[in-house]
Amino acid sequence: MIFLDLFAKKSEAASSGNTSAITLLDWQVNAETCTLTHLETGAEVRITPRGMEVLMHLIGNPEQVISANELLDLFWSKSVRSDHAVHNVIAELRSALGDRASKPVYIKTYPKRGYSLLPAPITSINSNSVKHHSKQESERSGWARLAKNPLVYASFLLLFGAVIIFYPFESPTEESDNAPARTLLVREFESINIGSDELYLSQQLPGSLVASLNRLPGAQVAVENSSLGTITDADYFLSGNIQQINGQNRLQINLTDARTNLILFSDQFNFVTEEIFSIQDEIVQHIATALRIYLDEEQRNDMLVWGTSSAVAYDAFLKAEFFSKESNSANFAIAIENYLFAVEKDPDFVNAYVGLATVAGRNGMYSSSETNIENRRLVNFALRELLRIDPNSTEAKAAQFLALRVEGNNQKIIEEKIRELILRDEAPFFALSHYSALLTSAKLYSEAAAFLQTVPDKTPYSVSPDATWSYRNDVIEPAKLIPIQKQQLLERPSHIGVLGNLATSYAFIGDYEQAKLYLSRQLELDDEGQSSMLSQVIISALFGSSTKKGDELEARNKNNSEFNFAMGVKQFILGDIDEGITRWRHLTPSDTRRLFAWLHVSDIFFPKEVLTDARYLALLEELGIGASWQTLLMQGVKLTSAKTGVSLSESSAQALAQSKVFTRNNLWNHEELNYPKALQLGGIKRPHEELFN
Repeated sequence: MIFLDLFAKKSEAASSGNTSAITLLDWQVNAETCTLTHLETGAEVRITPRGMEVLMHLIGNPEQVISANELLDLFWSKSVRSDHAVHNVIAELRSALGDRASKPVYIKTYPKRGYSLLPAPITSINSNSVKHHSKQESERSGWARLAKNPLVYASFLLLFGAVIIFYPFESPTEESDNAPARTLLVREFESINIGSDELYLSQQLPGSLVASLNRLPGAQVAVENSSLGTITDADYFLSGNIQQINGQNRLQINLTDARTNLILFSDQFNFVTEEIFSIQDEIVQHIATALRIYLDEEQRNDMLVWGTSSAVAYDAFLKAEFFSKESNSANFAIAIENYLFAVEKDPDFVNAYVGLATVAGRNGMYSSSETNIENRRLVNFALRELLRIDPNSTEAKAAQFLALRVEGNNQKIIEEKIRELILRDEAPFFALSHYSALLTSAKLYSEAAAFLQTVPDKTPYSVSPDATWSYRNDVIEPAKLIPIQKQQLLERPSHIGVLGNLATSYAFIGDYEQAKLYLSRQLELDDEGQSSMLSQVIISALFGSSTKKGDELEARNKNNSEFNFAMGVKQFILGDIDEGITRWRHLTPSDTRRLFAWLHVSDIFFPKEVLTDARYLALLEELGIGASWQTLLMQGVKLTSAKTGVSLSESSAQALAQSKVFTRNNLWNHEELNYPKALQLGGIKRPHEELFN
């Protein structure tokens, strides 16, 4: 039995006795646990697996300038090419180490060249551990839950009322060791319409923070008019007022750059008196975030490029972007929460609305009908706001197609609208990506690949709400797909779609144990069960059973109409065409969407006799994904060819001329491809064995 390294409970390093023994000045680095331990205080900071990979690479190449492209090539999949991602990881490492870009002790930035680890921090190093980690850096386990991002919380800096905090903020452009400390002057809050019994709030808020602020390294805290006197030459001002409205206290605060009068952060907080301590923690967090971003020139520029001037909104957007890539219900929920927070703080943040619509739309692929009611509401909310901001924008047009897709049964309307868009204007990238997905559903794989070749390989925000990386790879033969999706799993360790594809790909090549291994992980992460059920029924149909949890899921939902697509897949694999037809004639709108997206990765398991059966072909036609659908898309390729440069392949042109329909992938050599043979378990021969070609 061969178990994938990703799931190994003990690493090679642990078993061989090679433990990471690396000391960076005040920090002990443990690569296996992705932690940094402060040698003096014992405090432990957890960083992301990606962050540890980058740090170990810098440690292994001290004083060498490592470019962003080199880091992308080593630690990011080919479908993710963004210097922004590298910058975020470097910022994460600096925050965890207590380093600053303006006065680095650990990591130095060389503008437009890259990053290097300064030589001084490395005081102790076990070279074997670095070599071992480098060998394993593309195979390390990514299953650990993402630790709380230290970028937001490490700079716990704030003072209310008549309090002054001296904090050694360095300007990103200042390199002098004698650069003056930045000061934040917090002015006394004004009390408006506050009863006499509540007036103490404006004094108690600042006083309650003094003890915490005194514990900050390098911070000097004093009350105005104390022995330190009043400071008027401050770099930043924090001001605000407290008033009572409908029995609640409303706190309005503003963080202002004293030199430009630019408001860096402004917000309102409503609370009852009993919530005074919890609300102060929230405000501390937001002010720290705003200061961190505005004092980092690179991050500030990135924030403006992404389309917002609100540091708090941008910070939430970055969190949402990270979690949205994990593609499971729990992480989608976190992403949605952060996107909603971002647009609350900046109602005109276009990319946050696009992200919200994208995540809610993708979540619909994995959700039940009940959950999809909320998904549809979120997509339509994002669409309305994008139309409000600019009804003619590319983002608004893209969201319109997402709103159609999330309904589940609008494929022909989508095809018509996208084709019109391609013919009328210079084809936007999102339209080409959407059309590629439609072509994939019709088994026009050659044409789908050609469309994607015209789309730059960028993030969904600059290309399309579609996850184009999945369509680039789903059409590959299962045996060839496995190593590609293992690599994708390093990038997205909790992606239930990738896990499902790996489970079914191993099932296709007959590796029952590996198929069950990936299914087990998929079941752990799939709260709604839609994706896992498809993997489950394919494995149980081929091998008789899967894991205990998987078999229980199938038994519990065998009569649940929410799973009719997956249950129909099983019947077709087993050769029971009549039962399969019965199941698919009762698909929910969500299942209809899954039919168009997942049929091409499911019917590779169907016996040839099923694929060519007149009843099955008539069913596909009835569901809108049969011969007429292929013909419509072939004609669409021909009509848009002058605009896109994509023509029908020779086999597609012949099929169109002869009114034939593709039942299998036209990119594969089916004479050489070994289709799965039903296995014998316990001496019981599965009844569909002879049906496979």
